[in-house]
Amino acid sequence: MTEQESSSSNKIQLLQRLLLLTLTVGFLILLLEIRFQHSIVMGEKWQSWIPIIYLIILLVLVPIGMRFFHRFGQIMLVVLFTGLILIGTLGFLFHSKSKPIQALSHVIATDLEEPGHIKISNESEETNPPLLAPLSLAGLGAIGVLVSLLTNGRENNAKK
Repeated sequence: MTEQESSSSNKIQLLQRLLLLTLTVGFLILLLEIRFQHSIVMGEKWQSWIPIIYLIILLVLVPIGMRFFHRFGQIMLVVLFTGLILIGTLGFLFHSKSKPIQALSHVIATDLEEPGHIKISNESEETNPPLLAPLSLAGLGAIGVLVSLLTNGRENNAKK
């Protein structure tokens, strides 16, 4: 490997580590926010614990995956981030009360209303959780998968 290739590889690895670190900080912030937003329902609905527990697991395992990236860490990170995509999608289904199309059409219809003229729901109605919020987990998981798969093409050729 030439000096230029080595420098390019080091830059990619540094970028990858910075992105993974940034994602990890994002997970911490999201964990705190989800814990706060779910505090009302945590004693009533077991599903509210799913993203909290998974994010705690990520906060522990992502640094380990970063440390052992070239041995088993890359595969571990891809699996963890793919799990986060699934958790986010599952949360979307929970938040939509298993009627995602109906709930999404309601959100879109509300978004298309003229500002200031949105109908306020009846006080006696149960408040709905934010429909699209769990998809932020899925989005971060997708970013994590892409960052984890980021490698220098020359490294892959060298392994063959």
